[in-house]
Amino acid sequence: MRRTLWLIAAVLLASHGLAEDRPHLLVTNDDGILAPGIVALVAALQEEYRITVCAPFGEQSGVGHGITYREPVLVEEMDQPGPGVNFAVHAQPATTVRIGAGTLLLEDPPDLVVSGINHGDNSGRSVWISGTLAGAREAALAGFPAVAFSAARPPEGGDPDFAAGAAWALEVLRVLRKAGLPSPGTVVKVELPYPAAVARGIRVTAQGLAVPAVEHYEEQVDPDGRRWFVSRWAPPAAGEPGSDIAALTTGYVTVTPLSLDQTDYRAIPELVALPWPTPPPLPEPVPPITAPDS
Repeated sequence: MRRTLWLIAAVLLASHGLAEDRPHLLVTNDDGILAPGIVALVAALQEEYRITVCAPFGEQSGVGHGITYREPVLVEEMDQPGPGVNFAVHAQPATTVRIGAGTLLLEDPPDLVVSGINHGDNSGRSVWISGTLAGAREAALAGFPAVAFSAARPPEGGDPDFAAGAAWALEVLRVLRKAGLPSPGTVVKVELPYPAAVARGIRVTAQGLAVPAVEHYEEQVDPDGRRWFVSRWAPPAAGEPGSDIAALTTGYVTVTPLSLDQTDYRAIPELVALPWPTPPPLPEPVPPITAPDS
């Protein structure tokens, strides 16, 4: 009996040690802490990672890299979506990651920050307004490696293929982690096609820059004569060869490395060669007034 108890204790200690040895993930999103995309992602990753969820309390899509700093931010603990600690933050994704990685997990920092799975793709120019990408970008700005996952919706509308997309997310992370990627302070953007269950494979791509087919605000006037402007948007008709847009629309999972450095180095020589005005000569310094010799 005593030997059996020792064996049970040894197994429990070993399993606890294995759990603690798992990489620590901070998971965020922009659809809200109970959105189906983050629930599916946590379910797929929880066996291989120790997960802390730190996500917006509610919908924060399209807020870009907004930061809350003029007023206090409420943080609440929740039972869902995962078995670890789940923090619901009443703020934008970038603020959420800043609070999570910079304060809440200061004593137990994450090995990797993962954002998603977003309800809808973030291919092409969407990276500039995406809250999903902002969460990953904020992590990279703080020196953490980060991966952002987004899933395309069916053409006729509806939900992405989250379950199959989460399985692809796990496989992508396995490959990246085995290679020691992403590096600290960098972002990898992953787009999941619809339906993800029959994805044709994985393509490493560049960010597409094709102009959306429709992108403007339509004016509407109500009976009281007030003017309202409603956003109208449609994706690009086609993406450039080698872009995330082109690969995603043909059924591939896309993997795109993103840089935090926005400098256009090609433009520097041209700008340096411009005839910049020189400042006027500085006036001669006025000698200090000294007292006369007595």
